[in-house]
Amino acid sequence: MDNTGEGSSDSSGTWERISDNSQSSDNMESNNWWQKQDDIVISGVSGRFPRCENVKEFGDRLLAGEDLVTEDDLRWPPGFYDLPKRHGKLRELKKFDAGFFQVTPKQANFMDPQVRILLEASWEAMVDAGINPIDLRGSKTGVFVGCSASETSGALTQDPESVTGYTLTGCVRSMFSNRISYTFDLQGPSFSVDTACSSSLLALQLAIDSIRQGQCDAAIVAGAHLTLTPTAALQFLRLGMLTDKGSCRSFDDSGDGYCRTEGVAAIFIQRKKKAQRIYATVLHAKSNTDGYKEQGITFPSGERQAQLLQEVYSEAGVDPNSVYYVESHGTGTKVGDPQEANAICQVFCSNRQEPLLIGSVKSNMGHAEPASGVCSLTKILLSIERQMIPPNLHYNTPNQYIPGLVDGRLKVVTEPTPLPGGIIGVNSFGFGGSNTHVILKAADHVAKPITNHGLTRVVTYCGRTQEAVEKMFTEIETHKDDYYLQSLLSNQSNMPANLLPFRGYMLLDRENNETPLKNITKVPITEPRPIYFVYSGMGSQWPGMAIKLMKIPFFDESLRASSKTLEEFGLDVYGMLCNPDPEQYTNNTMNCMLAITAIQIALTDTLTALGVSPDGIIGHSTGEMGCGYADGGITREQTMRLAYHRGTTIMKHTEIKGAMAAVGLNWEEVKAQAPPGVVAACHNGADNVTISGDADGVDAFCNQLKERDIFAKKVDTSGIPFHSPAMLAVKDEMIESMRTAVPEPNQDHPNGFRHRFQRRLGI
Repeated sequence: MDNTGEGSSDSSGTWERISDNSQSSDNMESNNWWQKQDDIVISGVSGRFPRCENVKEFGDRLLAGEDLVTEDDLRWPPGFYDLPKRHGKLRELKKFDAGFFQVTPKQANFMDPQVRILLEASWEAMVDAGINPIDLRGSKTGVFVGCSASETSGALTQDPESVTGYTLTGCVRSMFSNRISYTFDLQGPSFSVDTACSSSLLALQLAIDSIRQGQCDAAIVAGAHLTLTPTAALQFLRLGMLTDKGSCRSFDDSGDGYCRTEGVAAIFIQRKKKAQRIYATVLHAKSNTDGYKEQGITFPSGERQAQLLQEVYSEAGVDPNSVYYVESHGTGTKVGDPQEANAICQVFCSNRQEPLLIGSVKSNMGHAEPASGVCSLTKILLSIERQMIPPNLHYNTPNQYIPGLVDGRLKVVTEPTPLPGGIIGVNSFGFGGSNTHVILKAADHVAKPITNHGLTRVVTYCGRTQEAVEKMFTEIETHKDDYYLQSLLSNQSNMPANLLPFRGYMLLDRENNETPLKNITKVPITEPRPIYFVYSGMGSQWPGMAIKLMKIPFFDESLRASSKTLEEFGLDVYGMLCNPDPEQYTNNTMNCMLAITAIQIALTDTLTALGVSPDGIIGHSTGEMGCGYADGGITREQTMRLAYHRGTTIMKHTEIKGAMAAVGLNWEEVKAQAPPGVVAACHNGADNVTISGDADGVDAFCNQLKERDIFAKKVDTSGIPFHSPAMLAVKDEMIESMRTAVPEPNQDHPNGFRHRFQRRLGI
């Protein structure tokens, strides 16, 4: 925030040395004092802006060149106290879902609307980053909020009879950040920053420093500003800061003050290696202060601004001449604009071949004071995403005190202008002399080809209301080829039912333009149903059973990796699975076991890649090998070798012959009724048992049961009577082959896979 310089001199007497500007880029690179692998990126953004309920609307209106400042009585009558008639306002401050944020009604009634909106924006920024906020509970995530005042507090404490302690927990500035940390159980640093108009950009610098110093792993950075009382605005008017034109005429010769506005925005920052999406990389951020000035504390210092710019680019190892665009503070004041623009020209235009593009979002929406920095960031992130810089408004005649505009070294963006990427600078200055600059590198926009796998995809989502889920599904349907969007939503479908009770799924088919199948249901608030992975035994194989699933990359890659483990034995498990010929499984125990095991491993890998983890695993017979892999007891190679050695050992003993069948009797009934040579082998359920033994005996018993209308079905085991006394002939050899396959099992594994498997092996 700065002013015209008139009447402001007081020189008589508030849920991180200028360097040589001719320094070469090689020398600058050597000054880069952080590790490249520590790159910090902005991965999520959300906010509320004048006439805009979200960042999408904000981006649309900015690109359309709409003026977001209005003249109305939403706060007070136009012209009240001779205040400027126009200023920017958020439309809806009264609505707040207190229960969602675990705020009691009484607390909510005494909570500053800025805090309410900060909670909403923080949640949305995390979700925008592809993060389930529940997953961050207990994490070292910091919260840094730029804010200056709570006009609500004064209104709530005017009458001593109505004063309560809730005003403290709802309105003091420390709670702007602490409430976010509390609500989402974020346990990193949490504090509010007040340096007037540079507050929220300084909050970003402090957050970056905190991550680099190891104090937190990620951070929410936010800013908030609401203009709720005319007397607060009156102070700025009488200090000579405001214009009666109702707009910030950034860099225009007619600029004589700024227009106040409201805004709340939040971004989520984290290390690049953890990010699911990237808007921009923060190359560096730095701040300084003007110190003493003869003209007064509110008079901006272009000299100190230039010094800051030279230092931050030198430390970052970035040549200022490589910067494509600077999002300026640009309030439209008589003193502030020339001081800033001339400092920019001094640092960025010494060796430039093309004009440096500059602009300020304040020309579009007004000056959001402590939130202005994060509003500028939001504009830049949207510009990067859309690869287009929105136009500045109210710029007609270059400010005569800015030579760089007159001679063409600087160019104000006045129409939608392509942003090819590259380096972008952001300025933010406080009216007390606190200056901050941030260097951003735009994320690469490389078109990712869409795999035409032909598979129907399921998209899941949950919401607070049915309307919320329907709205998201409409958005997804509009962009049904946007796999990136769908992947970012994948973590949002398992929120607690008490927060987001409406669950929905939608089936998308790229090949079919018909209306997608959708279903939305309100689920009861209960404990989540447990998930079990069940690994079956022999008899589950069938020709071509994996071919369609191979279209899923995770599944296909896993099958190939499993097949590779047995290449030394001259086997091609992947090729076998691609072959729909049923003869390859007929009377070939080894092929059956290898196919079942490889597919069970692939299914496990696919579900794991999709973020599905079981509460328990169950395996039977051949499926116990899949269990061993799923619970970490044995490796992929060990699992496949177990299947191989088990299959070859059994196939060597041609004297072992028999059959198996599933029958609709209980365990005791089978024991009482089975003929000699047939035993109860597997206890499948209360009235379902697998029998095993002599082939003729099994056939005869099955026929008898069918005549009595009792279920009986043969199990394809390639003629081997597993889990019967006949398998005792291979017990010792089987155990020895298992030791060959798994010479060094995971001894520390809590489930004791080796001993469990030895006890049950083939018996």
